[in-house]
Amino acid sequence: MDKLHYKGWDIIPTALPTPDHKWTASCDLARVDGNGEQVFEGATMQFVRDQKEDAITAACDEAIVQIDNIIANPLVRMA
Repeated sequence: MDKLHYKGWDIIPTALPTPDHKWTASCDLARVDGNGEQVFEGATMQFVRDQKEDAITAACDEAIVQIDNIIANPLVRMA
């Protein structure tokens, strides 16, 4: 899946099949500022779902929450 753009951030989803025929997905976040591109890897938890699209949707929904939290409180640092 391609990057999604949300409030000046890029959401970069990754989905992989699991051995038990499910899908796991997570998202990295990236933004460009005066120092260049910053990428926050593993910004979301792993979401396991039966369908690939469902796993990606869950991870992207969590990424949106993360971005909203960062915007609401810029002092929050991602691990």
